[in-house]
Amino acid sequence: MIDLRNYKDYIRELVAEQDKKDTNWHWSVKSIGKSLVRIRWGYLDYLEEKENCFLLSMDEAAGDWLWAKRPDGGLIECYLVVEGRPNPQLGAEQTIKSGLRDAVWEIAYTAHNCY
Repeated sequence: MIDLRNYKDYIRELVAEQDKKDTNWHWSVKSIGKSLVRIRWGYLDYLEEKENCFLLSMDEAAGDWLWAKRPDGGLIECYLVVEGRPNPQLGAEQTIKSGLRDAVWEIAYTAHNCY
């Protein structure tokens, strides 16, 4: 099982990159746990949404699947990822870093196009 805490600096960099691109609303990492990352977007605070964080999660039961989710828990995208080199024979064509990069981009894209 991939521990997302091992990638906390990289996750913070990715979210900071989205923060720089968004001139209207602040992006930040609220928390990073072993299998769950909470990403806060200022616009959801402005709307006074009860659930105000997008989620990145690793699914222990299903193997090394990285899930990008909306604040309500709805699926944005999922990625089969591995630590180290990708292994297409297992279906894992992305490293965890490329999966995290794509997932954060998908979260930002969804935020800007759905709210």
